[in-house]
Amino acid sequence: MSARPSPAPARWRSTVPLYIHLGFQLDALDDGRSQVRLKFQPHLGNSRGEVHGGSVAAIVDAAMSQAVRSLVDKALGVATMTMNLTYLAPARGEIVCKGTVIKRGRSVMFAEAEVFGEDGELACRASASYRILPKTVYDGKP
Repeated sequence: MSARPSPAPARWRSTVPLYIHLGFQLDALDDGRSQVRLKFQPHLGNSRGEVHGGSVAAIVDAAMSQAVRSLVDKALGVATMTMNLTYLAPARGEIVCKGTVIKRGRSVMFAEAEVFGEDGELACRASASYRILPKTVYDGKP
Protein backbone atom coordinates (compact mmCIF):
# COMPACT_ATOMS: atom_id res chain seq x y z
CA MET A 1 0.00 0.00 0.00
CA SER A 2 1.43 3.39 -0.97
CA ALA A 3 0.56 6.67 0.66
CA ARG A 4 -1.10 9.21 -1.60
CA PRO A 5 0.54 12.61 -1.57
CA SER A 6 -1.54 15.40 -0.03
CA PRO A 7 -2.85 17.89 -2.53
CA ALA A 8 -0.89 21.12 -2.67
CA PRO A 9 -2.58 23.90 -0.72
CA ALA A 10 -4.49 26.42 -2.79
CA ARG A 11 -2.59 29.64 -3.48
CA TRP A 12 -4.10 33.12 -3.46
CA ARG A 13 -4.09 34.72 -6.92
CA SER A 14 -3.39 38.12 -5.33
CA THR A 15 -1.92 39.38 -2.08
CA VAL A 16 -4.49 41.43 -0.20
CA PRO A 17 -3.37 42.71 3.21
CA LEU A 18 -6.96 42.57 4.51
CA TYR A 19 -7.13 38.79 3.89
CA ILE A 20 -4.04 38.31 6.03
CA HIS A 21 -5.27 40.68 8.74
CA LEU A 22 -8.65 38.94 9.05
CA GLY A 23 -7.14 35.45 8.90
CA PHE A 24 -8.77 34.11 5.73
CA GLN A 25 -7.64 30.63 4.67
CA LEU A 26 -7.93 29.60 1.03
CA ASP A 27 -9.07 25.97 0.91
CA ALA A 28 -9.61 25.62 -2.85
CA LEU A 29 -9.21 27.66 -6.02
CA ASP A 30 -9.68 26.34 -9.54
CA ASP A 31 -11.53 27.08 -12.76
CA GLY A 32 -13.87 29.82 -11.53
CA ARG A 33 -14.51 28.33 -8.08
CA SER A 34 -13.07 29.04 -4.67
CA GLN A 35 -13.54 28.15 -1.04
CA VAL A 36 -12.38 30.47 1.74
CA ARG A 37 -12.54 29.74 5.47
CA LEU A 38 -12.51 32.06 8.48
CA LYS A 39 -12.03 30.83 12.04
CA PHE A 40 -14.16 32.85 14.43
CA GLN A 41 -12.35 35.23 16.75
CA PRO A 42 -14.13 37.60 19.15
CA HIS A 43 -12.94 40.73 17.32
CA LEU A 44 -14.72 39.47 14.17
CA GLY A 45 -18.05 39.15 15.99
CA ASN A 46 -21.07 41.22 16.85
CA SER A 47 -22.59 41.96 20.26
CA ARG A 48 -24.33 38.54 20.28
CA GLY A 49 -21.13 36.56 19.69
CA GLU A 50 -21.99 35.73 16.08
CA VAL A 51 -19.82 36.53 13.05
CA HIS A 52 -20.34 40.23 12.25
CA GLY A 53 -22.07 40.99 8.95
CA GLY A 54 -19.06 43.05 7.86
CA SER A 55 -16.80 40.03 8.36
CA VAL A 56 -19.23 37.98 6.26
CA ALA A 57 -19.19 40.64 3.52
CA ALA A 58 -15.39 40.64 3.48
CA ILE A 59 -15.11 36.85 3.06
CA VAL A 60 -17.81 36.90 0.36
CA ASP A 61 -15.86 39.47 -1.66
CA ALA A 62 -12.64 37.50 -1.15
CA ALA A 63 -14.17 34.22 -2.33
CA MET A 64 -15.87 35.69 -5.39
CA SER A 65 -12.92 37.85 -6.45
CA GLN A 66 -10.52 34.92 -6.14
CA ALA A 67 -12.89 32.76 -8.22
CA VAL A 68 -12.78 35.50 -10.88
CA ARG A 69 -8.99 35.80 -10.63
CA SER A 70 -8.65 32.07 -11.27
CA LEU A 71 -9.94 32.72 -14.80
CA VAL A 72 -7.94 35.90 -15.50
CA ASP A 73 -4.34 36.25 -16.65
CA LYS A 74 -2.09 37.02 -13.68
CA ALA A 75 -0.97 40.21 -15.45
CA LEU A 76 -4.48 41.66 -14.99
CA GLY A 77 -6.25 43.02 -11.92
CA VAL A 78 -9.80 42.62 -10.63
CA ALA A 79 -11.98 45.28 -8.97
CA THR A 80 -15.38 44.84 -7.34
CA MET A 81 -18.06 46.87 -9.17
CA THR A 82 -21.23 45.79 -7.36
CA MET A 83 -21.97 43.39 -4.52
CA ASN A 84 -25.31 42.33 -3.07
CA LEU A 85 -25.67 40.22 0.07
CA THR A 86 -28.74 38.57 1.55
CA TYR A 87 -28.26 37.50 5.16
CA LEU A 88 -30.40 34.42 5.84
CA ALA A 89 -29.33 33.33 9.33
CA PRO A 90 -26.76 34.25 11.97
CA ALA A 91 -23.30 32.91 11.09
CA ARG A 92 -21.74 31.21 14.10
CA GLY A 93 -18.29 29.75 14.68
CA GLU A 94 -15.97 29.02 11.77
CA ILE A 95 -17.50 30.06 8.47
CA VAL A 96 -16.89 28.73 4.97
CA CYS A 97 -17.62 30.69 1.80
CA LYS A 98 -17.88 29.11 -1.64
CA GLY A 99 -17.52 31.48 -4.60
CA THR A 100 -18.40 30.67 -8.21
CA VAL A 101 -18.13 32.62 -11.47
CA ILE A 102 -21.49 32.43 -13.25
CA LYS A 103 -20.80 34.61 -16.32
CA ARG A 104 -17.45 35.27 -17.88
CA GLY A 105 -16.68 38.25 -20.10
CA ARG A 106 -13.49 39.94 -21.27
CA SER A 107 -13.95 43.08 -19.17
CA VAL A 108 -16.64 42.13 -16.62
CA MET A 109 -17.39 38.89 -14.77
CA PHE A 110 -20.29 37.94 -12.51
CA ALA A 111 -20.05 35.69 -9.48
CA GLU A 112 -22.15 34.21 -6.69
CA ALA A 113 -21.28 33.00 -3.22
CA GLU A 114 -22.76 31.14 -0.27
CA VAL A 115 -21.60 31.33 3.34
CA PHE A 116 -22.15 28.47 5.77
CA GLY A 117 -21.80 28.61 9.54
CA GLU A 118 -20.03 25.99 11.61
CA ASP A 119 -23.38 24.19 12.00
CA GLY A 120 -23.66 23.86 8.20
CA GLU A 121 -26.57 26.29 8.00
CA LEU A 122 -26.67 28.63 5.00
CA ALA A 123 -26.07 32.08 6.51
CA CYS A 124 -25.69 34.31 3.45
CA ARG A 125 -26.06 34.35 -0.34
CA ALA A 126 -24.35 36.96 -2.45
CA SER A 127 -23.75 38.09 -6.01
CA ALA A 128 -21.29 40.56 -7.49
CA SER A 129 -19.81 41.96 -10.67
CA TYR A 130 -16.08 42.45 -11.18
CA ARG A 131 -14.18 44.65 -13.64
CA ILE A 132 -11.04 43.22 -15.24
CA LEU A 133 -8.30 45.88 -15.25
CA PRO A 134 -4.60 46.39 -15.91
CA LYS A 135 -2.84 45.27 -12.75
CA THR A 136 -1.42 47.77 -10.29
CA VAL A 137 0.83 46.73 -7.45
CA TYR A 138 0.23 48.01 -3.94
CA ASP A 139 3.49 49.43 -2.65
CA GLY A 140 2.41 49.74 0.99
CA LYS A 141 2.03 53.53 0.83
CA PRO A 142 -1.26 55.38 1.41
